[in-house]
Amino acid sequence: MTDLIRVLPYILGAAISPVLLVMTLFVLSRPKQPIKKALMFLAGSAATLLAISGIIFITTTIGPKQSSTNDLLPHIIIGLLLLFLAFNIYHRGPAKATTKAAPKDGPFRYLALGAVLMATNFTTIAMIFEVALELRADSIYGLAKIAYLVLVVLFGLMPVLVPLIILILAGKRSPEILASLSNFMNKYAHIVTAIFFVILGLFSLAKPFI
Repeated sequence: MTDLIRVLPYILGAAISPVLLVMTLFVLSRPKQPIKKALMFLAGSAATLLAISGIIFITTTIGPKQSSTNDLLPHIIIGLLLLFLAFNIYHRGPAKATTKAAPKDGPFRYLALGAVLMATNFTTIAMIFEVALELRADSIYGLAKIAYLVLVVLFGLMPVLVPLIILILAGKRSPEILASLSNFMNKYAHIVTAIFFVILGLFSLAKPFI
């Protein structure tokens, strides 16, 4: 339970991806085959995230064990990256899905779009790396580490899964709920995301000294 508490902030941070969420809402608003396109988008995102997470978990396992110096630099780099991203996100304003970013036809093209957006989702990747470092520090291996891998992948896909779940469960009310969510993202998501990343960035910078 102690190791879960330590990595929980990073696992939650992996779920914060305004670009993926906005793009998913955009895909679900398409007039033709929105669910099929969203599922292909989810598949591309999931495959890429699983591959990246697996590589990170494996490389941190075979790397040197944690010491006061081994993991100092990664924590500092990730902390500074999060602070920079927080400033950049707030400065740019709300994330928006443009027609240039979305494929013009064919649901299979959304598979590639999901893969590309997840591969460039540096905040989620940074959070996964932090989780892997914490697991190494606590000597978490075997099935327990696989369970954390599944958990971090699941949370990393939340920006895509949540709109789909709303669409399935809410039925006729789903357009209204998704529209409200989209409206919130347009107004406040950059502020909430920036604050969250500042907190995580400061936490990452302080982690080696705690």
